Amino acid sequence: RAHDQFRWFAGGWSVNSDLPTTAGFDGATQFVRKEDVAESIPCGPDLDEIVDAVGKYWEAGFTDIALVQVGGDSQEAFLKEAAAPLLEKLRSASR
Repeated sequence: RAHDQFRWFAGGWSVNSDLPTTAGFDGATQFVRKEDVAESIPCGPDLDEIVDAVGKYWEAGFTDIALVQVGGDSQEAFLKEAAAPLLEKLRSASR
């Protein structure tokens, strides 16, 4: 799902801001592999992997961090099952 719906991350904002259509995004990301996404973005149910990835930003001095749940069809399940445990782990790790 992350590869299908979030592979645009690989181009960065300087590329994405100049792509006016979905066809442009498809062309710019046609060579992004599932492995590229998995190596760059924490994907899946492992909350510790997400907390570890966020920790790098705390260490760099960021105080506000936005997380994105990829996939409209799984948003409700994420909020129901994972959001509370993830937020608790993030709060504990940030102290």
